[in-house]
Amino acid sequence: MQLEKKRTALVVTDIQNEFLVETGSYYPMIADKLKELNVFDHIEDLLKCAKENDYYVIHSPHYYYPSDLQWVAPNNAITDYLVKLPAGFVGRKDPVDLEGFHGSGADYPERLKKYLMDGKTANTSPHKGLSCLSNDLIRQLRMRRIEKVIMAGPVGNLCLENHMRDIVEAGFEVAMVRDAIAAGQNDEGDAYQAAMVNFRFIANAIWTTEDTVKRMKAAAEADKQ
Repeated sequence: MQLEKKRTALVVTDIQNEFLVETGSYYPMIADKLKELNVFDHIEDLLKCAKENDYYVIHSPHYYYPSDLQWVAPNNAITDYLVKLPAGFVGRKDPVDLEGFHGSGADYPERLKKYLMDGKTANTSPHKGLSCLSNDLIRQLRMRRIEKVIMAGPVGNLCLENHMRDIVEAGFEVAMVRDAIAAGQNDEGDAYQAAMVNFRFIANAIWTTEDTVKRMKAAAEADKQ
């Protein structure tokens, strides 16, 4: 996979307190891998590089509203569990009301707001399940004539993997940044390893953050010539 700056975007998922900050309800499930791989810093490295080199950045957040508690049809197991948490997993009062949003699990980590709220990053409508089929991510890519996607996010085996599968099926090339990704464990085993196995089968490339930054900078330099 060779990057072309004008045809490349950085896509990140779930860059929210719920996943990346110790007070988040999902954080304990992925804390070990977040710390082991220094995922938070690596996500920031990718965002910083993208901004400094004028790459498109698209973020797919996860929000639920009180009206989503009206759901009665079965969903996937993890969503059914999370959406019913007493504290309100990535909860917001209303799509157009930000009361209680600042500092909540649904909010962005303070350290990353300068990248996500700079007026240039496309923060999509929320994904309500695990994939991006319920939001406008694919359209945001298409409308920018993007063909190549670099991907990272804290929940590698769920939202990030499902986004990756949708993006690949839609005809894009995808590189996964292996140390800017976390995942948890359950009785069946290591979800991070499971995600990496699937990424190796499906994605066009798997890079480290260091390698990705070098490739992004090189493509940006080539674009100037």
